Amino acid sequence: MTKPIEHTVSAWILRHTILVWFGILLNALFVIPLLFCPRWFLDLFNIPLDQLIWARASAGLLMIISVFYVPAAVDFVRYRANACIAVFPSRTFGATFFVLAVVLFGQPPGFLSIAFVDALIGSATLYCLIRIRRLEQQGLGTGLIK
Repeated sequence: MTKPIEHTVSAWILRHTILVWFGILLNALFVIPLLFCPRWFLDLFNIPLDQLIWARASAGLLMIISVFYVPAAVDFVRYRANACIAVFPSRTFGATFFVLAVVLFGQPPGFLSIAFVDALIGSATLYCLIRIRRLEQQGLGTGLIK
């Protein structure tokens, strides 16, 4: 028994939406402590920083970036470009930047937590986007999706 392609595409869009919201939640786990108790949070990851304003500014920027993920999570069909931009450059840059900062420039390993979140969510949502695209192409070939 095979499922119609439209239902399968919808299932992958739902998976993508869940992953995007999960990524926003994970970002919030960084944003809230960095805004309200940055010293505690930075000490948790052994990240030294004298001027806490930079931690709070980073939290604010991460919050703004996370807001840009919302449209694709609310209406994937209308904001498909946002879904792609969330993977590249956003999540890809975050993961690459922090891995290189630790590996090449000797920054504290605590920064790898940020890289891990970006790599996990970015690769999972990229997989969903690829599956959706392939299913849509199959549907177009068979005439099931117009």
